[in-house]
Amino acid sequence: MATTTIWYLLGILFFVLFKRSSQQCVGPEGLPGPEGDEGSQGSGTDGTWYDVMNANRNWRQCTFTSASGSDSGTIYTCSFTKNSATSSLYAAFSGTTRLHNCHGCCCRWYLTFNGAECSSPQVIDGTVYMAYYNAADLHRHRTISGVCDNIAAGSVTVALNVGACSGYGTYDCYTGWNAVSRIIVEELPASPYS
Repeated sequence: MATTTIWYLLGILFFVLFKRSSQQCVGPEGLPGPEGDEGSQGSGTDGTWYDVMNANRNWRQCTFTSASGSDSGTIYTCSFTKNSATSSLYAAFSGTTRLHNCHGCCCRWYLTFNGAECSSPQVIDGTVYMAYYNAADLHRHRTISGVCDNIAAGSVTVALNVGACSGYGTYDCYTGWNAVSRIIVEELPASPYS
């Protein structure tokens, strides 16, 4: 039994010494292994536009404190540089509008891009209609917003305009009163739903 115990202890000692020496001795670096197979395509989207946290977003806000009693034409303009021909533009007007001193009347506020209304997918506009309140002088905050496609890259002038509603004459319109008006423009990736 003593011999078995001695051999057992020598075995453990040899194992410990061998294990320790193998950990301390490092041979030369081996050759690189073969290149692995390419992985399968994931279902993610292109990170260039959709990685919002790291993307360089392109947007601008123009603010206006002046008011206009103009019943037709351009009221405010905001210059913007569009970087990509394939992107879309989100544009919004936010401010006070009013229609005054008429019955069965209508004024239309709309956005243009380099002098033309959006045609893809549709115009970006809003109307105010009034009936039975000839003497009313109600200034109301309104927002007109939308996305416009197919605008060339480069300099873009986004403008808020006012004019007659389809089927109506010209009435007493008013834009901007006692508050800041703004035009906001942002370049967006083309919609995946278009």
